[in-house]
Amino acid sequence: MYLAAKPGSGKTAVAVHAAHSAMYDAFAVRRTLVVAPLRVVPQFAAEAAAWGLPLTFAHCIGPEGERLAALAARTDVLVTSHDHFPWLCRTVKASEWEFDFVVYDEADRLRKGGRQGSVGWKAMDAIRRKQGPRIMLMSGTPRPGTAHELFAPVYLLDGGQRLGKTLGGFRAAYLEPHKVDRNTGRPFSWRLRAGMEGALYGRIEDLFYAVSPDLGIQMLEIDRHVDLPAEVERQIDRLRRELVADFDWTEITAASAGVAAGKMLQLAGGAVFDDDGQVTEVHACKVDALRELIEELDGEPLVVGYWYTHERERLLREFPAMVDITTPKGLADAKAGRVQLGLLHPQSAGHGIDGLQHHFAAFAWYTLPFSYGLYEQAVRRLARSGQAETVRVFRLLAGPDVLVREALDRKRGEQERFYDFLTG
Repeated sequence: MYLAAKPGSGKTAVAVHAAHSAMYDAFAVRRTLVVAPLRVVPQFAAEAAAWGLPLTFAHCIGPEGERLAALAARTDVLVTSHDHFPWLCRTVKASEWEFDFVVYDEADRLRKGGRQGSVGWKAMDAIRRKQGPRIMLMSGTPRPGTAHELFAPVYLLDGGQRLGKTLGGFRAAYLEPHKVDRNTGRPFSWRLRAGMEGALYGRIEDLFYAVSPDLGIQMLEIDRHVDLPAEVERQIDRLRRELVADFDWTEITAASAGVAAGKMLQLAGGAVFDDDGQVTEVHACKVDALRELIEELDGEPLVVGYWYTHERERLLREFPAMVDITTPKGLADAKAGRVQLGLLHPQSAGHGIDGLQHHFAAFAWYTLPFSYGLYEQAVRRLARSGQAETVRVFRLLAGPDVLVREALDRKRGEQERFYDFLTG
């Protein structure tokens, strides 16, 4: 089963209830394995305790000795992180495997092929084939950025019964090339063929259980357009067309259109990695726009999301009061209401953080992420149960940022249609 539940809808509670029911009501499961983001690992035991479920837990994280001790402990549930999951699969012999219920949290990370999550997918597939456990995948963003990526999790659930046993066959049945490498002619992204959305969703809907509650939380997205210097705009356009930008003080080249897209977004933000790997600051337009926003908010707490590592260093330098709330101390201070200006990266703070909604109702994107899943998970740290204010999400848009915003809006529409299909 794939539990599709929007952020804040209670996926963790569903998981621990499902484990308890399978073990002590149906007596169909001996031991449960949960795979989750590292920050989320302790939350399953806490959630079970909050509901009064008498489950015992061990956490398979940390040094190898601690992981081995957790494996040996006779607990009902073993919780491990995404990073440690492949190690667990290599360590436990097939004859000793006792996890006949596997819960994989944030399953949108599972990808087949040379992308992040491929190792986890292969480990899950090996378990499916050799051990045949019950599998429950969970995610708040079950419809990935492209329909192409639905194949991997569905295959884990049914072994290829609904969408076929090969990715090539799935592409031939439902997809068409979206973007093609100009040099090789090979597609590097795919999209649904016209009219195939209903056919695809109809094939897989019985695998999904959707939870999409209206929490009554209002959220406004406010675009703040930032003008760039004329020379920067010219060089961004040249980088797009010729894969090279030439400033008086440095030259920036890109090996592909994908690399160029990243360089263009960096230039829009005001700093870029040059060909020597050094950071070159080009302008301060976005920094000034963020400063104006902070002044307008007049002391209201604000969370700022960034994407590139050099943006973190620059923002912390430009705004001395800013605190990185993805660090343990920064997060603790933010949840206690001791931070007025927080900084986070969506990959570090997109999952497992609760409590920010009690102190923050304003979020600003310095640079938007390409991933709608990361975008949604980050802003939902504020727009979740317990939030008493209307959440405002400010998006600083300069040049190519508008294209990313349009792509995110399109992906949101696809995600919402998927939820509507499942719940309709």
